[in-house]
Amino acid sequence: MDYYCNLSKYRGAIFDMDGTLVDSDTAIAKAIAPWCQRHQLDIEQVLRDGRGVRFEDYVKQYLPHLDLHQEVKHLEGAEATFAKYVKEIAGAKAFLTYLQQLNLPWALATSADRDNAVERMRTCHLPIPTHLIGAEDVQQGKPDPEPFTAAANKLGLPCRECVVFEDSDAGVQGALSAGCDVVVVGRFCQLSHSNIVARINDYTNWNAKLLHGREAC
Repeated sequence: MDYYCNLSKYRGAIFDMDGTLVDSDTAIAKAIAPWCQRHQLDIEQVLRDGRGVRFEDYVKQYLPHLDLHQEVKHLEGAEATFAKYVKEIAGAKAFLTYLQQLNLPWALATSADRDNAVERMRTCHLPIPTHLIGAEDVQQGKPDPEPFTAAANKLGLPCRECVVFEDSDAGVQGALSAGCDVVVVGRFCQLSHSNIVARINDYTNWNAKLLHGREAC
């Protein structure tokens, strides 16, 4: 079921990146496949359980005995080599451009490291936000609310005045815990909550669904 949301009630927006602004599923799968094979991990399970979380949390969950810093650096480096497989979620650039025209400030709260986040946004010709919270900028990653509270702080706004765009269970849980309303992007998150104010497949119909909806959220 789709819900409809009028964005005019918010003073800021916070976006996840992977699965929300860019489709990086192929790049991430290619990056972690050799790592999973080397450590005899089920790649499908790792991809499923790890959607929306940091590489640091992958390692802590599956291989806590390994050198955390070394493994994360290896995975981040592998991920960077497959940047060419990343593509824009349909309509994302136009939507971000429109938010700028509306003077609605936005921030990025991603589980990717900052370097990979900037590279993916550039690869997809998306604007680089002034405020970017990456994996290394928080003590606790999603589903903890810290990435979203940090992004809201960067915007100079309370979380309740921000709307979050997210695709994963972990991200949606974190945003809700922070006190934000949430627009779910894509088909992966099936959570139900009164503060999930819209569901969209992509941004191609954003004008109808998000700005001039039948129900004000």
